[in-house]
Parts: sequence; C-alpha cells; structure tokens
Amino acid sequence: MSAALDQALAFLHLGLSVIPVPPPRPGVEPGRIGDGKVPAIAWRDYQTRLPTEDEIRAWFGGAPMNLAIVTGAVSGIVVVDADAPEAVRWATRRLTYTPWQVRTSRGYHLYYRTPEARVPNRARIDAGDGRLALDLRGDGGYVIAPPSVHRSGAVYRLAGDWTAPRSRVPVFWPGWLARPDHERRTRATRRASPPTGDLMVRARRYLAALPRPIIGSGSDRDTLYAACRLVRGFGLPAGEAERLLWEWAGGRPGWTRAWIAEKVRHAERYGTEPLGALR
Repeated sequence: MSAALDQALAFLHLGLSVIPVPPPRPGVEPGRIGDGKVPAIAWRDYQTRLPTEDEIRAWFGGAPMNLAIVTGAVSGIVVVDADAPEAVRWATRRLTYTPWQVRTSRGYHLYYRTPEARVPNRARIDAGDGRLALDLRGDGGYVIAPPSVHRSGAVYRLAGDWTAPRSRVPVFWPGWLARPDHERRTRATRRASPPTGDLMVRARRYLAALPRPIIGSGSDRDTLYAACRLVRGFGLPAGEAERLLWEWAGGRPGWTRAWIAEKVRHAERYGTEPLGALR
C-alpha cells in the first residue's frame, strides 16, 4: 500500500472528504493540472459526499498522487492556512490551539471544526495587522494534505496530534479573523449605554431558554455562543456577562470562574454579531 493511499484512507476514517491531485511536474504553470495543487477530477460531487473506499483505492493505488482534503460542511472542518513566518506568529498568538495541524512548505495548516454558520473561503486576510499570508478554506475549498509534495520539493507532513479525536478539535469562530475595531466600538457603546435592570432580567431569561452546556459535549462552543449574545447582542459589560454566565452554567464540577471569564474575553474580542441587536 502506498503512503498516499494509506493516508487517504486514514483521512476518510476521520470523516474527511479526500480527492486526488496529480503531483507537480517541471514547467507546469500554477493553476494548471500538474502544478501539484489542481485536482485530477471534477470534484464538485465531493463537496457534498465522502468518497468510497473503492474510489480512494482507484485514485491512489497506482501512479504517485498528491491528495487534498475538501473543506467545509462535507468534512466538518475549516482550515486556516498560515503561509509565512509572520502569519504563523500571528496565528500562534491569536488563535485557539488545535491538535490537527499540517506542516507545509512555508507554514502550517490549522484545522478547526465547522461552526453552525457557513464559512466562505478568504485569501490574504486583514485581521488588523495588515494583509497577512493568511488564508481561510471553508465551504467550496480544499487544502493539499500529507504526504503530498509541493512544487518546491517540500513534503506536507502531519503535525500536532492527529490521534486526538474530532471532539478535541476546537470549533472555528469567524470573529477570530475579524478586524479588532469591533472591540473598540463595543467598549465605546457600552460606556455610553450602561445596562438597566430590565435588560439584565431579559438577558437572564434569554440564557434560561438555552440548554446548559455539558463538558465534553460542545461546552466550549455553547458557552462562547452564549457569551457573544450577552456582550454583543445585549451589550453587557464583561463583569455583568460573566456573572450571568456563571449563574447559568457554572457551579458544577469541572467549571471555573476563570474559564467563564475567558469566554467573555473571547466574545468581546472576536464576536461579530450586531451590537445591541437583542436589547
């Protein structure tokens, strides 16, 4: 069994949609079959279904072949492509650690689980520090995966911890790649419009209608979702949001006030909901 076939089957067993890509050939221009990145097949069908094992064996059981993973809802993952040292440094400082990583020719691919909302592809993202060599691959996209070979000769390699189950891969939050001026506008509006007693009552009722998050069953995603509704939708100050979240979700084994406060900070920094929409 070839390394590509073995790895393609392993990715399939992780629930990832895999497609074949011819390896790079000398003299082939970027964007054409043979540049090491253009699929060998019409791959639209694999944006909505996983390939079969027979298809994968047919694609990767013969001549050498690169492989790609289709991103978005079909695989349940989105990938942040940090394609230069400065982009890797930015991602290390600003993004939640994920155990599913790939070492590329110039940086890393960071895998996250898809959120509830559709995630489009984006290129050369401006996250407030100028346009970085930072791309996002979501619905309608794909990324080259190990053990593929880049046209430079570099080999894509697994990094992080791919033995970690999917449940330990963090959910991607679109606000991570938003410009930080959201945070400045949020704080200015809060100073001008302090919460009233009625607003706190309605925010508490809103939380009561949500299922309480359970550790090991999406608690990170669910708590961050609720925190964003409080600090963005209701426009609550961090301290009030933290207090309500602790009343709603805390006070149980495994829960800490510091963890709740961290979710509030993330909601302040990365939340993208319209400010005051739930007031």
